[in-house]
Amino acid sequence: MPKFTKLSPNEVVLGRGRAAAIARKPYIEVIQDSEAGMIELDTSERPATVKRLLREAAKEVGVKVRSSWTDDRQRALVWKRVRNSR
Repeated sequence: MPKFTKLSPNEVVLGRGRAAAIARKPYIEVIQDSEAGMIELDTSERPATVKRLLREAAKEVGVKVRSSWTDDRQRALVWKRVRNSR
């Protein structure tokens, strides 16, 4: 007989969402551990994807970040947390 385990909906990620959650994990860890940083892209990484993953990870953590490319080739992205001015 199969073994059943009760989970909350927040613990279950299905389909493409699972792959995206795995891709966001290192971004989430870095955002939680620091106030600012730089992401250096490998040749196989797409700049738009890296920026999207950073934005999604920040949203998931509940913080705002700003980011900017340091070069025209978009191989290094700097980011920092934004404090609320209220």
